[in-house]
Amino acid sequence: MRSDKYILGIDIGNSKTLYALAPADGAVLRVLRGAGANYQEIGADEMVRRLRDCVAKIVASAGISLNELAAIYYGAAGADTPTDFQILEKAFAKVTIGVPFQFDNDGWIALHSGTLGQPGMVVTCGSGNTNFAVNARGERMRIGGLSEVLGDVLGAYSIASYALQAAVRSEDGRDFPTILSRLIPRALNVESNADVINLEMNSDLVKKVVETLFGAAQLGDGRALEICWTLVKEVLAIVREFHPLFQDERTFKLVLDGSVFRQQYQPLTRMLELALTQRYDLDIIYPDYDPVVGALFLAFKEAGLSLTREGAERIIASYKEAEIEE
Repeated sequence: MRSDKYILGIDIGNSKTLYALAPADGAVLRVLRGAGANYQEIGADEMVRRLRDCVAKIVASAGISLNELAAIYYGAAGADTPTDFQILEKAFAKVTIGVPFQFDNDGWIALHSGTLGQPGMVVTCGSGNTNFAVNARGERMRIGGLSEVLGDVLGAYSIASYALQAAVRSEDGRDFPTILSRLIPRALNVESNADVINLEMNSDLVKKVVETLFGAAQLGDGRALEICWTLVKEVLAIVREFHPLFQDERTFKLVLDGSVFRQQYQPLTRMLELALTQRYDLDIIYPDYDPVVGALFLAFKEAGLSLTREGAERIIASYKEAEIEE
């Protein structure tokens, strides 16, 4: 489908960056997965180079030119402080000179992705954690999403750390018994939990530890269940702080996004749902598509285009059907 205008949504992450291109009057046309481009990890200049190359690639694959882009919206991991925003503002202006753009933290696009651009809250639990809320009056809040050192509890790396600590402390007698002490070495193919210190703490290792933790919880391991409850209490604390924004609204939407929440591990998900619905009237949403869709929704707005619910649902459906280019 040809159109006079196209919009581009970009979700910048540490390990990967997703690009989604759509015509203003149609569904998603192209999806591209590129390398991670968080400037905090690779520097602003390298971020610009990677983004520029991938934008040129997705535009060329669609058979259009850069001057046909009406707007770009970036959801950027690393957009945290005023200094970050100043650096990113200058860097993004160099990616596609002359093309209108806007950006925010990647948690902001996750919120809009899950609510179809409507008010609500998002709590993410992926490699890290970010949390946003916006009400019908446009009042917004952000809580956390900086790092474990600065108070974040959620996130796969944090969860893996809790599990590893429990396993080691149980093994040497400093903590209560847990089957994690024997399940984690088996999962990581090492002799003992102490051997983990010689392994690289990368995403594959973290994923195995997280899966092992929730497997132990399903078996009824008390320590694993205790860690699950710690995560639930953190979500409850975040929602409690956001809730005053929604005092005038009968219900609100809560998006639980990120790789951990998307897996809907049991008993974590059941614990969450029981605790949240006991206290609040809310709709809990687990998106089965990527947050880059929220960047597309926000790009529509940046381009001055209206987006109906039907249009948003068409974008989601077409995105899920699209082949992801590498």
